[in-house]
Amino acid sequence: MIAADSAHHAATLREQTLRQRRRPLRFHSVNMTNFLFDLVSNLVLLTIVLSACHLCNRLVPGAALNGAHIFVALVSAALLLDAALTFLVFADAQSRYGKFSTSSAFFERASAYVLAAIAALASRYVAHRRARAAKTNHNTLVIRTSPYSESQLPM
Repeated sequence: MIAADSAHHAATLREQTLRQRRRPLRFHSVNMTNFLFDLVSNLVLLTIVLSACHLCNRLVPGAALNGAHIFVALVSAALLLDAALTFLVFADAQSRYGKFSTSSAFFERASAYVLAAIAALASRYVAHRRARAAKTNHNTLVIRTSPYSESQLPM
């Protein structure tokens, strides 16, 4: 009887520890899903801003809008408003907005904002370098027309 009771107790403990091990993984995947949703939504907004700026630059003759810088400004404003909501508004109503008012939830959203801003600035840097490399092509064709002058034609 004692051996059967201790075996049942050991099986119950094993089952509890297995449930305890599974639970943080599920909680972690929910947090990761929220982070990935925030990041993807920010990248979609980046695409919309870049497309709108590119379209405006094409249609308006004198416009020179930099979509990456506009997006970084928008993300900075969103981050400040998110911080104000998280630590001022949601913090006062813990019972209603408990999961949104935690600092870990804010840092997940903030890291999604920062990664999207880094992606915007990196894409701008790469596009700027490509444009500069195409503009400063040193492969020119030199045609000797006379001993005193040379004509240079870009290739």
